[in-house]
Amino acid sequence: MAEAQDIDDSLEFLRYFEKHTESDDLLYVVQQKLEKNRAVLDLTRHVLSPEDVRVLAELKPLQRVKELILNETRLDSIGIQHLCGSPYLTQLEFLEIENNNVDDDGLFFLSKVSTFKNLKKLNAASNEIGPVGAKALSMSVTLLQLEDLNLAYNRITHLGVKALATSDLGSRLRRLNLTDTGIEVEGLKAVAKHARLNQLEALNLSANHLTDRAMEYLAQAEAFANLTTLILDNNHIGDEGVYALADSPMGDGLVELKLKCNGLTTDSAISLAQSKSFSKLRRLDLNNNDVRAEGTEAIAQSDYLRGLEYLDLGENSLAAAGAQALAQTTQLFQLKSLRLNDNGIGDEGVVALAASKTLVHLEALYLEQDNWIHARGAQAIAESTAFSKLHTLVLGLNGIGDEGARYLAESKQLGQLVFLNVIGNKLTPAGEDILKNSPNLTGLKTLELV
Repeated sequence: MAEAQDIDDSLEFLRYFEKHTESDDLLYVVQQKLEKNRAVLDLTRHVLSPEDVRVLAELKPLQRVKELILNETRLDSIGIQHLCGSPYLTQLEFLEIENNNVDDDGLFFLSKVSTFKNLKKLNAASNEIGPVGAKALSMSVTLLQLEDLNLAYNRITHLGVKALATSDLGSRLRRLNLTDTGIEVEGLKAVAKHARLNQLEALNLSANHLTDRAMEYLAQAEAFANLTTLILDNNHIGDEGVYALADSPMGDGLVELKLKCNGLTTDSAISLAQSKSFSKLRRLDLNNNDVRAEGTEAIAQSDYLRGLEYLDLGENSLAAAGAQALAQTTQLFQLKSLRLNDNGIGDEGVVALAASKTLVHLEALYLEQDNWIHARGAQAIAESTAFSKLHTLVLGLNGIGDEGARYLAESKQLGQLVFLNVIGNKLTPAGEDILKNSPNLTGLKTLELV
């Protein structure tokens, strides 16, 4: 049992559950979890009926719980109403109700009661919430501490985002996730004209069918002075959308920019590389676009992207030339994580990376899937002094074979490796044993072979 503050407190805790348990599965589970950590109750995937939630809300031991996680429990708005009536959840700071059946009524209940006056984070992703629920939440006069809101995978539409963006609640938010919420261009237009999101530090607008026109509206918005993270994955912004962002002052404070799956070409990479607006970027994700070797070279030699610590150029048709452009960079000396999955860089590209004089601080290297890396590439990695700081190496779905496994196992440079993935590399049991029994990879905690 977790250590109690005093003996009397511990006895009271035990007596309470002895009085109420009576072999009830829910109460037993709650008891076991609170014994480990009284501040956190995680009931993920424990199916709860409305009656179960009513019982839960009346449990006095929940008075010290600060984090309540009810993801995938079949929680509905009736259950939310029971939680709102609890006299014991007033210390709650984090509430997660992801992937349930909560609708607008549920958010209406949450927004009206003082039970959650200390709530800082609300994760209501993947429910049945619409614009009415978002509007109710935006009008709350009790959720005065809320600063992290996740409404991803709900249909709040442009009406809901307008309500949030123009509210007092919106003006206090620091993190907002609106992934796949149907906001589209009209939502961004409303944000640009009326937003009060002045404290916002992280904004996720992924999978909202956003186009270059939407980016023009976003770029014109004056409400993002504190924004450091912008996530736009799985949209349709194209090169024109990147041009709009590159010319916008909203990029001045960005530390992280994610543009995965947006139909970007070499021109986007060049635009990013030449924009002074992105000089503070530390993380850049361009996975699954089409920047190719020329775009990669622009990024690698950019005077404004020299602070990058994380770079994802996976699935961008780089080939060996793209890897060589990265290897020859004179700017990316702070890079710690590099992902180049599914680029067909081949052994030639890996040999170039391994010989880099700049990429000497890499801690994580991802070369998985269809990079056509064989024993020669594995040998270059194993013998590279540039990779001596690697703690994560992913080579899955290539073809290094037993010979490549032997090079890795015998490496004198990879002693810092903690994670190694060589799944799908045509290793025999003998090759697997070579890696398992390596006298050099002594720091390895995870070895993924199949």
